[in-house]
Amino acid sequence: ARSINNGIDLSGEGGMTWIKKRSSTDRNVVTDTERGVTKQIFTERNDGESTESDNITSFNNNGFSLDTDNRINESGATYASWTFRKEPGFFDVVTYSGSGSAKTVAHSLGSVPGMIIIKCTSHSTDWAVGHRSLNSYTNFLKLNTDGAAGSSTAMFNGTAPTSSVFSVGDSDKTNESGKTYVAYLFAHDD
Repeated sequence: ARSINNGIDLSGEGGMTWIKKRSSTDRNVVTDTERGVTKQIFTERNDGESTESDNITSFNNNGFSLDTDNRINESGATYASWTFRKEPGFFDVVTYSGSGSAKTVAHSLGSVPGMIIIKCTSHSTDWAVGHRSLNSYTNFLKLNTDGAAGSSTAMFNGTAPTSSVFSVGDSDKTNESGKTYVAYLFAHDD
């Protein structure tokens, strides 16, 4: 077990960590402060979240602490990690429940998102990625596949986000009734 001191206050401000083993094949592990340290999702898979007690053990005021899971802290292995702290004009993490019909979801960026990544945490579905360059959120990408951009208003309701909300349609990937979701929002500043 060990602590990673990157100078980023996750315990007070909130945010997300993304860890990838570089020295051998293994999953990309994403954990965030909204869902808690034991909840992880994998960027290359469509699985819902899993609960792991030996992954990240705490979000700290200067980084995060790791336990002994081989995906994030194997002896002799090398890793890359990215930490995004919640900050207006930069990054936000939002969780919400699906409704099955188009709706807006509030965020705290205080600026228009340039990219939104959504993952259903309760069920197996593809990741949905909306980006400002993808035809006003009519087109989308799937983070866990290598396919070209798709086109559907079901993902983001064909609606560009604002400085306070983003829209989701009726897709199982972004807003199916009875499912839960996490959204990672990256700001764009003209």
